[in-house]
Amino acid sequence: MNSIERIQMTQALVADINSILNRHGIKSAVSLQDLIITDKVVSDLVIDDAPLSEALIRHLWPSIREDTVYHYTSKAAAESIATSKEFRFYCLTKRHTENEVEAFCTAHGLKGYLELDASGVPKYKSLILPNTFYASFTSSNIKPAEEKYFWSTFAHSDGVRLKIKMRASNPNYRSLVYGDATAKPIPVLAELDQKILGTYQRHFILKGISRLCAFYLSSGYAKENERRALYRSWPGYGPNPKSDGTHEYIELPLGVMSETGYHLDLLELQSDESLNIPSGYPVVKRNA
Repeated sequence: MNSIERIQMTQALVADINSILNRHGIKSAVSLQDLIITDKVVSDLVIDDAPLSEALIRHLWPSIREDTVYHYTSKAAAESIATSKEFRFYCLTKRHTENEVEAFCTAHGLKGYLELDASGVPKYKSLILPNTFYASFTSSNIKPAEEKYFWSTFAHSDGVRLKIKMRASNPNYRSLVYGDATAKPIPVLAELDQKILGTYQRHFILKGISRLCAFYLSSGYAKENERRALYRSWPGYGPNPKSDGTHEYIELPLGVMSETGYHLDLLELQSDESLNIPSGYPVVKRNA
């Protein structure tokens, strides 16, 4: 391919990308300067602000800056949170049996993460899960049938519902995207992949893919309408993970903006149980 042919090819590629974005309701447009185009890959991994990746992420997984949510948990956990004034973000390995991350990798053909290492374990379990910490919440605007589901599924027999005010300077507080039962990829990502590979014989790489894997689940979990706060832990930065003997976690102090970029205020606890917690926290009887 001579220089003129390459210029024509790259211009056509950019036009096709923008056409796909527009077709899916994404108004942001990218230019040739926003992309790195090699003989094998199209990406913006080393481009400041990663315009294409960020446009896709804002469209599919918009950040939530402020929210009032519910968190359902056990009596012991609720008492620990209120007494210690610390909220735990657990390592994503805690949910590895529920196909966390694997569902996204399978649907979107991320074979590198699904490959087995020398021990026969999928690589995503060592490359993504260990330094990914999260907490799950749901909307405080839920219907009675949904409320019943959350109590029975997440609050145990002596459960407590925490009402929390969330503020996030960390952009990784987002709603989950739920795939369909056939594990098809997210349409706009699928169309970009197919066009760039089929027409230009290159693979499209979305920046931040290892982070976004944690914001996708199969359709079987859609009733949970989950909002997830995510924190990636790196050695030498931010709070150090601790362990409860089974799982690692990171502690976030209540009432302040922590190093993780999250500010959690505990507004209320709802339970039928008598709670051993400090005064000052409103407690509401569930069946009052």
